[in-house]
Amino acid sequence: MRAFVLAAALVSTLALAACGQSSETQANAPAAVGGGDVEPVPTGPVLSGVGTIASLDDRTMAIDHEAVEGGLPAGRHEFRAYATVLAEAPLEPGSRVAFSYQAAEPMPVLTEVTAR
Repeated sequence: MRAFVLAAALVSTLALAACGQSSETQANAPAAVGGGDVEPVPTGPVLSGVGTIASLDDRTMAIDHEAVEGGLPAGRHEFRAYATVLAEAPLEPGSRVAFSYQAAEPMPVLTEVTAR
């Protein structure tokens, strides 16, 4: 009887262990709910500049700007712009703005945009 109980416990333990996901299954799992990719969190210093909004498309804002000390050279660059930043920003192309951003891939992320 005792051997039967030990055998049943061993079989139960093995069956439960087999229910876990394999490392291959976990590697193929989507990175976010809904299957979208998770964007990296911006790191590094917050840099600031001034410029003119060239365009705004979905979550991407293009700004024609002066050189940013310690950052981007003068020119037109695209920035990721999240709703929390856009809620307070002037959104019309041609608007003169002061902006702050952090480096991130695939493009820098705006942390603040204000009318100038």
